[in-house]
Amino acid sequence: MTGVNPENRAPAKFIFGLALLVILSLPWLLGGQLIEAQLVALALASVTLLISLRHGTSTLKVPIGLTAGIIIYVLVQYANPALAQDWQTGLRIWIVSPLDPVPWLPSSILTDIGEASPIRFLILITPAVFVGLTVFRTMDVAVRPRLLSWISANGALIALVGLFQLKLESPSILGLFNAVDEVLGLFFATFLYKNHAAAFFNLAMATSLACFFCVGRNNSFERSNPRALYLTAAALLLLGVIFSRSRFGFICSLLVLAMFVPLALKRIRRSNFPRKWVMVIGSILSVLVIGGGTFLLRSKSAKHLQTLNAQITEDFSFKQRQLAYRSEFRMLASKPIYGWGAGNFRHGFRQFQDTDAEREKIRIPYMERHQLNFFWQHAHNDYLEWLIELGIVGTLLLFSIPGYFFRAIFKSRRWKEPVPLMLLAGLGSTMVHALIDFPFRNPAVLMAWFVILVVTARLCEPKESRNS
Repeated sequence: MTGVNPENRAPAKFIFGLALLVILSLPWLLGGQLIEAQLVALALASVTLLISLRHGTSTLKVPIGLTAGIIIYVLVQYANPALAQDWQTGLRIWIVSPLDPVPWLPSSILTDIGEASPIRFLILITPAVFVGLTVFRTMDVAVRPRLLSWISANGALIALVGLFQLKLESPSILGLFNAVDEVLGLFFATFLYKNHAAAFFNLAMATSLACFFCVGRNNSFERSNPRALYLTAAALLLLGVIFSRSRFGFICSLLVLAMFVPLALKRIRRSNFPRKWVMVIGSILSVLVIGGGTFLLRSKSAKHLQTLNAQITEDFSFKQRQLAYRSEFRMLASKPIYGWGAGNFRHGFRQFQDTDAEREKIRIPYMERHQLNFFWQHAHNDYLEWLIELGIVGTLLLFSIPGYFFRAIFKSRRWKEPVPLMLLAGLGSTMVHALIDFPFRNPAVLMAWFVILVVTARLCEPKESRNS
């Protein structure tokens, strides 16, 4: 694989500008949750990919073919509905009626395109894939570190917004979107859901720490080395995770730090690391642990994070999800090959939900008083939800796209270097988080994750390709 030809530098800069605009703007636009933001992202991502197909010189026939495959698969589901949404109650519980689909083709539930449907599913995943493929095809060795630095800085700034928001007890996001009035009490920073914020911060934190190692080996930064800035950004992002009150997000951040600490100690021991940087690292970590710990113990986050201990099994959220998982596996078993239709989990799950068990085992006064049950938009396990919606066939198609890049990464010995290892730690943190939540259903998280994946694959290429 080769990089960008000299005559293609101008188009490459334009492509980089568009791709960077999409990557950086989605987290600020409520995590990209609004359909308007997703449509604009899709349009810009499509433009960048089309231009890169004309000017980029790296061939990606396999992932482009796999992407076309999953798009066709989901469109077949959409065109072959097996059920139709008849009506819904005030609690968004859908009643469906049977249709007459082609039995040997993938099918779906006929619903509103704008809310949750195969088309909305494509609007979610295709911008991330398009931008990621564009980055892989056109970004040369000088651009990739800058891209990682932008992701790091953008995440740190959003985390800082969240910390100020928490301190001021703001009921709105950026003073524009009143989350409290919209009954979205779990928002943090610019994300509508705290767990999505934590997943994004963990990705950005791993990216910051990867940049720390990247500039550490670059002689051009000797006079004004930004190591301290990257460590400061990582500290802000860790505070963002802590104060988002995402318990599993905090556990995933520890996985990222567990990768960083031995790598940093190894670098200090082997490379005659300057004493001033040892002092800087120690000071930043001390301030983070002492100051952040003190602030944490005096905040609402402390009480929330206390359920990380053995008592978590008594937590309402744990019981709630445990019951749901049992029903979700029954839903998967009913249509294991082709699934229920992309985006259609919420419409079909009510048929399998154990409402009696919820009323008996989960005591919430409001639910008991009104004889209500929980409404499940997502399975709180991205892998299980993909299997339910896409079936085994569609899930294998979807997974084959990132699988292509993971295969390229682990075929190379370079994945063991500090920079790729830290990026892989960030990717892994999101994948672990997806076991009990749905971070990949957030456009900003999905976009950052896939872009970091393809940059990691590029960094693991042989030197002759990577330096082109």
